[in-house]
Amino acid sequence: MRTAPALIAAAGLLLVSLTGCTAPGSASCDTAASAGDATKLISVSGDFGSTPKVNLPTPLYTKTTERQVVIQGDGQQVSADGTVNLNLMLLNGRTGDVLQQTDFNGPASTLIALSGSLPGFAKAFACTTVGSRVVAAISPEDAFGPSGGSEANGIKKDDAIILVADIQGAALPKADGAERPIPSGFPSVVTAPSGQPGITIPAAPAPTETKHTLSRVGDGATVKAGDQVIVNYTGVLWDQKSVFDSSWEKGQPLVFQADGGQMIKAFNDAVVGQQVGSQIILVVAPKDGYGEQGSGSVPAGATLVFVIDVLGTQRAAQ
Repeated sequence: MRTAPALIAAAGLLLVSLTGCTAPGSASCDTAASAGDATKLISVSGDFGSTPKVNLPTPLYTKTTERQVVIQGDGQQVSADGTVNLNLMLLNGRTGDVLQQTDFNGPASTLIALSGSLPGFAKAFACTTVGSRVVAAISPEDAFGPSGGSEANGIKKDDAIILVADIQGAALPKADGAERPIPSGFPSVVTAPSGQPGITIPAAPAPTETKHTLSRVGDGATVKAGDQVIVNYTGVLWDQKSVFDSSWEKGQPLVFQADGGQMIKAFNDAVVGQQVGSQIILVVAPKDGYGEQGSGSVPAGATLVFVIDVLGTQRAAQ
């Protein structure tokens, strides 16, 4: 469905291993961690959006995940089961060694869906705000499960992970706009509590022209050309009535630059101009999709249906 890789992805072996765990389903602000003995010993200096200087006594251990907000942002609140867009530094609490670091001086480079991440990340970011710098001491169990540690990364079973992160963006867990009737001729949509859609294709020939409508109308920020946009989507083949692509099934939203050429034009055009919280039903005629060539699991001449939840938008760095 994409014509180029997503611009923002979790980078590096360590972060991949950390996000391999799954947090409990629906979360609330009650799950957020608070400051404790470990985080009070960590000194972090520097401005938001610049590389932080971190000092901590070693070894530093913790049996519970703690978090402290050292710079308080005034932006959108992060949903407890939403998504954060950020830069981060990960350190080993036992040695103080930097395990992984993104470029704090550049645009956000890491996207973390809290509902599908390790419990430590969910506890560190739940209900913080965009523009905040967060320091967390993540317990071994919240980072790697009951056994703790990550032998591949030289982390022992009792080692804590120290996290410093600048939260540059946040997104909803699902479209939350007001429902509105779906016009005749469009597929119908029902959603699970998680927000994942179920799509029913009409028993009719596929439309010959591309069209879209809104099944939910959001009241958040409007997506503009050049924005970094966060969406969840499911793609269905009209004739086969089967799913060919879904960010829901991949467990993480898609981030792309509006008008940046990463998406097929019909998908991009349907999203630009919509408000965060909206759910779009998009029908793409073959001439505006993959034509008579097809692509991967999309056969030649296929009419495509997308249900797209617009979860967040952020102006790209100038």
